[in-house]
Amino acid sequence: MNKNKVYLEKIEANLAQHNAKLAGLKAKAAEMRADMKLEYMSQMETLEKNRAGFMVKYGELKKTNGQAWDDVKTGTEKAWNEMEDSIEKAIARFK
Repeated sequence: MNKNKVYLEKIEANLAQHNAKLAGLKAKAAEMRADMKLEYMSQMETLEKNRAGFMVKYGELKKTNGQAWDDVKTGTEKAWNEMEDSIEKAIARFK
């Protein structure tokens, strides 16, 4: 198995964990007071935008090979880190 395929599989596994965290946050919404729900919904919108941005980069990475791989991989990793940071902040905020 080549290193690109292994890397993509690692992203898929991490994405599954991210999706589980996001689902957990959504489940907490049912328990929140009305004033907290507004803030929560704003945060969820940001998380969804970050995820959408990552998915675009990830889609590009899946289609890329050769010399461009490293450049696209760097952009994908940056998008992943932004997405992960935002969800970890949201989890900490709404504990």
